[in-house]
Amino acid sequence: MLPIIVNIILFILVIGVLTFIHELGHFLVAKAIGAKVEEFALGFGPKLLKKTYKGTEYSIRALPLGGFVKIMGDGDPGGKKANIKDKGNLNNKKKIFQVFVMLAGVTMNTIFAIIIYYITIGAVGWRIPVDYDLESFNPTGAYIEREKISDVTYLEVIDGTGAKEAGIPEEGTIKSIGGVEVLYSDELDAIVDEYKGKPIDIEICVEEECGDYKVNVSDDGVLGIGYNHNYYVILSYENGKAFAGFSHIANTLRLMYIKLSSLFSEAKSTGDYSEISNSVSGPIGIYYLIDYFKQFGLITFLSIMADLSLSLAIINILPIPALDGGRVLIITIEGILKKDLNEKVEAAIINTSFILLMILVIFIMIKDIVNIDNIKNMFN
Repeated sequence: MLPIIVNIILFILVIGVLTFIHELGHFLVAKAIGAKVEEFALGFGPKLLKKTYKGTEYSIRALPLGGFVKIMGDGDPGGKKANIKDKGNLNNKKKIFQVFVMLAGVTMNTIFAIIIYYITIGAVGWRIPVDYDLESFNPTGAYIEREKISDVTYLEVIDGTGAKEAGIPEEGTIKSIGGVEVLYSDELDAIVDEYKGKPIDIEICVEEECGDYKVNVSDDGVLGIGYNHNYYVILSYENGKAFAGFSHIANTLRLMYIKLSSLFSEAKSTGDYSEISNSVSGPIGIYYLIDYFKQFGLITFLSIMADLSLSLAIINILPIPALDGGRVLIITIEGILKKDLNEKVEAAIINTSFILLMILVIFIMIKDIVNIDNIKNMFN
C-alpha cells in the first residue's frame, strides 16, 4: 500500500510542477504586457484552496491533472468575454503580444527541460548511455562512441546446438572466432553469419586456460551460446558542455521524429497500427513510468521530468484551438485578416475542440486500463 501512496504523491508532484511551470509562463508574460490575470489555478474541478492577491485569485482544485491561467478577454470553456474597454483586456493588446502570451507556457516548459538536462547530463559526466540501435545516429553538438566494459563473455550453452555438441565450456571468454580476434560482442553475429551451415573455429578461455573448438553453425546462423553486449553506446557532450542542454533538446526531438516516422512507415506497410496506439499513453502510463524510474535515483527521475516537460510543450504547440498552438493560429489568422473572429464562432471552435480533446483523453485512459497488463510488463 505504501508504494502506491508514494507513487500517487510523486505523480501529483510531477504533474503539478510541470503544470505550474507552464501556467507560470502565461502568467508572467500576461502581467508583463499589462493584461489582467483573473485566476491562476492548479487542477480542475471544485476549488480546495483559494486566495485572492492583487486582483488575481490563486486556487488549487480537486483534480490534479492540469491547470489554467484565466486572463481577462481570453475566454475559456464556459467563460465570457470581459469588457473590451478595460485596458487589462488581452484583446486590447497587439497581436504579437497576444502570441507571446500564448507561447509563454510552451517556452517555459522547454526552458525547464533545458535546465534539467544541463543538471542531469552534467551529473553523469556529460556522457549518456543510449540504445544500441542509436550507434549510427549523428547527434547535434555531441558524438556517439563505444565504451568497452569487459571481454566478450558468455554464460550459457544452448542444448541441441553446434556449441553444445562441440563440448565447449558452459561459461567462458571468446578470444577469437574464425581466426579473427573478437573485441566487441556484435562482431560475433557478423562473423557467424558468414559461416551458415559450416564449421567455425572458436578460441575460448576459462580463467587462464584457453582452448580451440570447432563448432558447426546452423543453416540459419545459430552458434548456440548466450551472450550479452560487452560495451555501452555513449552519447557524449564532453566537447560541447556549454550548449549541452540545447543540444540534447535538439537530439531528443530528432529521435522522436525518427521513431514516429519509423512507426508510421511500418504501420502503413503492414496495416497494423497497434504499435502507434501503444506508443500513446495518458495519466496511467505516466503513473507507471514514474513507478519504474523512481528506483534509479534522483538524476534519472529528473531526466524523466525533463522529457515529460518537453512532451508537454510539443503537445501544447499542436494547432488545436483548445491548445496554445491553436490559439496562436487563431490570433495569426485574425492578424492577417485585420479583424477579430466573431466571439460566438471563436468560442464554438475552442469549446468544440476542447470537448473533442477531452473525449480523446478519456479514450486513451480507457485504452490504458484495457492494456494495463501490457503497460506494467513494459516497465518490468
